[in-house]
Amino acid sequence: MELIKVNPHKINHVRNLFVILARKKFNISHTCLPTYQEHKKFVENNPYRFWYLILNDNKYIGVIYVTFENVIGINTIISSKELYISAIKSIVNSHKPLDEVKSIRNKYFVININPNNKILIEAINILGLCHIQNTYIVKNLF
Repeated sequence: MELIKVNPHKINHVRNLFVILARKKFNISHTCLPTYQEHKKFVENNPYRFWYLILNDNKYIGVIYVTFENVIGINTIISSKELYISAIKSIVNSHKPLDEVKSIRNKYFVININPNNKILIEAINILGLCHIQNTYIVKNLF
């Protein structure tokens, strides 16, 4: 497994990011797939502090990123505890979290996980990470 820094100007990166987005099973931040043009614009705006494609056996199989809020996001088209563990360790070993900002940014890296992504949850437990919260979306309460 190798992490390849996303270059928002390489059409190959934009295309592979879109394929991975379209094929991922577990969503948190979006409920419908954007158009390719919307996706391209998102990538060009490069909203992440660090953003990598995950390369395995010469195939792009996922992405991992770090936000300015110290959140690590990981999305793969192959569910593998070993892959998740390796990618997370690579990020944590090569990057430091930004300083804490009370009520905005934790002083540690945090990872949000769709509760149906059991394999990623198992990987997190193997790593011994601390469960700190459950998050719920409020759609139409009234």
